[in-house]
Amino acid sequence: MAEEGKKKIRERLFNRYRLTILNEDSYEVRYTFKLTPARVIAMLLAIFILGGVLIYVVVALTPLKQYLVPDFTDYTYREDASYSRYMVDSLNGVIATQDQYIENIRVVLSGGVPSEGLLDSSTVAISDTDLQFKLSPEDSILRAQITKEDRYNLIDDESGTSSSIANLYLFKPLNGTLSGVFDADIGHYGIDVVAPSNEVVKSVLEGTVILATYTSDGGNVIQVQHGHNLISVYKHNSALFHEAGERVKAGESIAVIGNTGDHSDGPHLHFELWLNGVPVDPLEYFAYEE
Repeated sequence: MAEEGKKKIRERLFNRYRLTILNEDSYEVRYTFKLTPARVIAMLLAIFILGGVLIYVVVALTPLKQYLVPDFTDYTYREDASYSRYMVDSLNGVIATQDQYIENIRVVLSGGVPSEGLLDSSTVAISDTDLQFKLSPEDSILRAQITKEDRYNLIDDESGTSSSIANLYLFKPLNGTLSGVFDADIGHYGIDVVAPSNEVVKSVLEGTVILATYTSDGGNVIQVQHGHNLISVYKHNSALFHEAGERVKAGESIAVIGNTGDHSDGPHLHFELWLNGVPVDPLEYFAYEE
């Protein structure tokens, strides 16, 4: 019975039919088509598929998609969103670098030396309690002995500055022409020195590099902690030769003059000196021609 049923279905699908189109007035035969039910089904499927492809092309490649597809976001909007996320990540990196710089300053001013862990922004920030050092009896005896032998370099109780700071010999960080002077009233805490491209920048004194990074305003910046609570800052460099935590000698090359950062309009060095956390005029220690 099942075989007979399948046979009847096949016969019905492939039975031949003639479709004739006549002229209504003259009954003249205009068109004649030989059809089978199977052929009609195949034609309908082909029309359905072609129609779907055509609709997809029209919707996907024309502005109609903005009106026909719910919650559609244009490619330019997605690109803007990606760029915004990138800028947020960059700003987070700048903030992390600035926070790390503050931590390094705190450690150096407290008598410590920046470690590799401090240079990693993912590490836990150092608290004030971490900077309290306990002295052993041997340390106290050694400190007393050094203080006695070096009594002519004691800290002035009234001013808080070293009595020998005025007698220090500072190397010029760069040979060039002065283009900007120190003016704390307008927030310009250093001097600007113009020199030819690829001139080498030198450390004014021996010390420890506490910051060597890129910032949006200062470009490639390197900062060195010296004795007597003195810090020197070198901005807008094209290249840096040292990393934070490294020791440098007086007059040693630490960078190359450049034009990096938003606040730079040509190859020059922005140089600052900070004594006990207060900016001082570098021209008090060496002279430049304007």
